[in-house]
Amino acid sequence: MSDETLTAESLLERLRSDGVNRVGAAFRKPPIPSRILQELTTMPDAPEALDFVAAYPLSPSHLLETLADSNPASSVLAHLAANPRTPPHLLIRFAAHEDPTVRAQAATHPQLPSREVLTLVGNTSAEVRRAVAGSASLRLPHQAALVIDDDSAVRLRLTSQAALPAPVALVLGADDCAVVRLHVIATATVEDDVLEGWAASEDEDVQLALLQRSNMPVEIYHLMVLSPHPAVRRIARTDLDLDDPDLLFLMTHGEIDERAWVASRPLLHRSLQSLLARDAAEEVRKALAANSALDAVIARYFVTLAEEPVCAALALNPALPVDLIEELAATRLPTVLTGLAYRDDLDEKLVTFLIEHSAEFRGHWAMQERVSVALSPEMAQQLGADPLPTVRRLALRACPDWRRADLYDMARDPVASVRLAVLHHPNAPDGLVEDAVDDPDEAVAATAREIQRNRLAAGSTVTAASKISQRDVDVPPAGSTLSGPARTAEPDHSPSRAPAPDILNKLKRIFWQ
Repeated sequence: MSDETLTAESLLERLRSDGVNRVGAAFRKPPIPSRILQELTTMPDAPEALDFVAAYPLSPSHLLETLADSNPASSVLAHLAANPRTPPHLLIRFAAHEDPTVRAQAATHPQLPSREVLTLVGNTSAEVRRAVAGSASLRLPHQAALVIDDDSAVRLRLTSQAALPAPVALVLGADDCAVVRLHVIATATVEDDVLEGWAASEDEDVQLALLQRSNMPVEIYHLMVLSPHPAVRRIARTDLDLDDPDLLFLMTHGEIDERAWVASRPLLHRSLQSLLARDAAEEVRKALAANSALDAVIARYFVTLAEEPVCAALALNPALPVDLIEELAATRLPTVLTGLAYRDDLDEKLVTFLIEHSAEFRGHWAMQERVSVALSPEMAQQLGADPLPTVRRLALRACPDWRRADLYDMARDPVASVRLAVLHHPNAPDGLVEDAVDDPDEAVAATAREIQRNRLAAGSTVTAASKISQRDVDVPPAGSTLSGPARTAEPDHSPSRAPAPDILNKLKRIFWQ
């Protein structure tokens, strides 16, 4: 709204709809002309107009004085007492006003003279004392009077001061009211020596309140790591680089979870590891066994004890010496063998052995789709009958030497993912792929069609005789016999004929379906 269109009447209408505060904020730039403000003060039956002129921070000082001298309502005086343009001599008058709300507003004004501030500190109204306790004009004498105020709300308000002198902070830090005490400890701006005094306290509430602060000196946190209270120690140790004496204190005084936390620390000294290895809590020994800084002698000690939970954690430790891996496997503990299946540094012979002899290892190795170790056809045949589909897929993917006849058997697997693995096997014949086009699972059928298209695109179109040869999964290639080397034959000068259908292969196909 421009100066030309703004009138006292339009401004009054907006005041009644939006309120004094919102209109005042809306008209800071550009300011409302003085003539309109003057007109507002003369409007009858419009108390909100007087409130606005008294509260508007850009009202001229002379207009505020005129308004103060017109014997307005207390609400108008309260606004005047908070206006930054109100002259100091008016503030002195307001500080002695009979209405405590007016005195309270004057108490917070930054231009109120120090003498009046000190007078208000001892005011009979708790509302006024609470207001003056939040004043930025307070000095040590004022604070010293308020710190012993009978009203805890006054003392609580005092804790919000930007910087409390050490004597005041210490008194408030020992306040009888827990809210006052903990609030000043958690928020007050004080010197480091005051913080150290609170940190050295054995009061759990005080230390926890202190830990609500941010950016404290690191020495304060080190002090609280030695606290007798576990809750304090757990928070204080966060992101703190503890030395061996600190860790030893936690090992000897801490709860189980604290000792387990120490056991998981990187670069843990061997002497501390030796103590932790004999800890009565299994959780602590497990944490140590999983630590990549674990000493080799202590690792062997754990293997010798053969505690299943501890050895299971050890099996997942990436720093475990290679010579201990086989010793761990020799424990034959199910969870240990499961953990070994997730290592990346196993010897191929050990992997093959464990796949064959451990159902736990085999299942978890297959679950990860790991085919880095090649399986023999005999083992693949054995795994092809495993009850787990993931193991059957492993048998197909980790053995490139499956016979085509056996692939036909695997193609009848009830699980679609296994049938997909059959289709992707390099030895899958065209006939098997052709049959899979009609698979009830759409994903299998779609894969079969894609494989057919790829083979045709690669120039794998064959004659009818070649197709029969591909399906002839158990018959030797042409020109060979089952009884020995082929005999030299006489030249055959008869007309060439197409080979007869392979009856045996057709029978196999029929029975397998």
